[in-house]
Parts: sequence; C-alpha cells; structure tokens
Amino acid sequence: MSTNDPGQELEVLRKELVNVARVRGTLTYGQLMKIMGVSRGPPLFNAIAAVDRAEYARGAPGFAAIIVRKDTGFPGGGFFCDAGLPASLRRPYERASDPKLSAVEMNYVKESQRKIWDYYASLAI
Repeated sequence: MSTNDPGQELEVLRKELVNVARVRGTLTYGQLMKIMGVSRGPPLFNAIAAVDRAEYARGAPGFAAIIVRKDTGFPGGGFFCDAGLPASLRRPYERASDPKLSAVEMNYVKESQRKIWDYYASLAI
C-alpha cells in the first residue's frame, strides 16, 4: 500500500478495517503488515494508533481489538499498555510482548470486539 501520502495510506487502512469490522471479522498483524507494506514495530503500531485516534474523534470505537495475533486470535500484549484502558487492565510496557492473556483480559477483548462489530455493522456505507 506504500504511497507518498500518509493520509491516503491511513484512509486505505481504515477502509480495510471497516470492511473487516462490518463482517464481524478480525485481521492479523501479518495481514495488516502485508496491506501496509511494513514490518512490525513502530510503523505498524503508529498507523494503528493514528487510525484509531481519528475514529475516536468521530465518536467511533476504533479497531485495535480486532487486530489480532495469528497464533492466539487476540491482540498482542501491547494492546493492554494503552493509557485509555481501565487501570485494572493496563500493563506495564515491560509486558507488552507477553502474548499470554488472563481470563479478564480475554473477556475485555471479546466485549471490545462486539462493540466494534456492532458499531461498524450498523453504518450505512
């Protein structure tokens, strides 16, 4: 997807995520990296964060909970380092790479996914 226009790249990414959310699906980090033409790390996470910030500004839930690890079907441990999460779920950055989730974390992700799917499935496009 690599273009010279970051805004255009983010809009292409958003459209892909909206399409996945509308069918109540998930997208793996690997699939996302292929779509964006980037490897893991800051380029990937910065793009996800930028798209989600724009969604929050629109009053939408964002997409982070439907972007998942291939091996677990859940977001990576870094998902739980976000300052916007309830304090009881927030992890220290030292645990960002830990893929193991507690039952409480898994339930939080499942509820977040339901909210995302419900919101985007209801949009008239």
